[in-house]
Amino acid sequence: MTAAPTGRIAVTGRIAVTGATGTLGTALVRELAGRGHRPLALVRPGRGGAVAGPADPVEADLGDGGPEAVRRLAGALTGTRSLFLLTPFHPRQDLLQRTVIEAAAAAGVAHVVKLSALGADPDSPVLVHRQHGLAEQALADRCPGHTVLRPNAFTQNAAQWLGTIASRGAVLLPVGRARVSMVDVRDIASAAATLLTGPPGRGEVHELTGPRALGYAEAAEELTAASGREIRYLDVSEDEARGAMLGAGVPAWAVAARLQLYATYAAGEAETVTGALRELTGRPPRPFGDFARSLAERIRALPAPGAAEAAR
Repeated sequence: MTAAPTGRIAVTGRIAVTGATGTLGTALVRELAGRGHRPLALVRPGRGGAVAGPADPVEADLGDGGPEAVRRLAGALTGTRSLFLLTPFHPRQDLLQRTVIEAAAAAGVAHVVKLSALGADPDSPVLVHRQHGLAEQALADRCPGHTVLRPNAFTQNAAQWLGTIASRGAVLLPVGRARVSMVDVRDIASAAATLLTGPPGRGEVHELTGPRALGYAEAAEELTAASGREIRYLDVSEDEARGAMLGAGVPAWAVAARLQLYATYAAGEAETVTGALRELTGRPPRPFGDFARSLAERIRALPAPGAAEAAR
């Protein structure tokens, strides 16, 4: 654990985690439990049973925000000393986060650690980056004790490729020769736990990346080596990617947002590699190959490309 800088005193109280049933939230709850903490897990109504690990679920409905949502959430946060702020992919994620921020301020939370995104900027034309930039501004205005984590694309997002690996034996993305320093959520969770259990931040921003920028053809090769199944990378057009996502039921706004992100990858904006994870956790970040090996069994269990059509 990173030592507290001189003059900064850790405070005591409960730790709360929003987004506790997602990939990162689940990893964070387990990381905190491994450090001897039992966090509050703030989840949507009806999702309390989905919380993994030793945590105390608290169901809270943000609705469309507003004073009543702030009041309810502030009540749930009573006695909380540090909060991990993570909300789901949403067309107005900035407003959801503002509601949580207002509630944290009203409840007197000493330290908010916000999960943002590499490239966050309130003036960005990219929806996800703009939303996170606006939420960062709101956090700085309302919560002096805060820290921002800006990770690159999650390594675990590779699990989203299983569908096209099954149907076409390939990873299909409209990113050309983009190289992305993908970061493992377990490393993000470790960094977040270090901050949540330490002294309140003062607005520090940490850009989190994996150990190197990886091309998607290289990622496909790593998956091939791990699973023993040949997997290719195919650079597709935006129109093909859009059609595939819409056909899979992805909402139009989310399709547009993803294509904006893919364009930043293709422009080389996700190649950055930093040492922030090692500084926060004392360990080097996990390489993509680690997750590829954990995904191997699921890949081997997939039907061969064309098998579903042949069976009809």
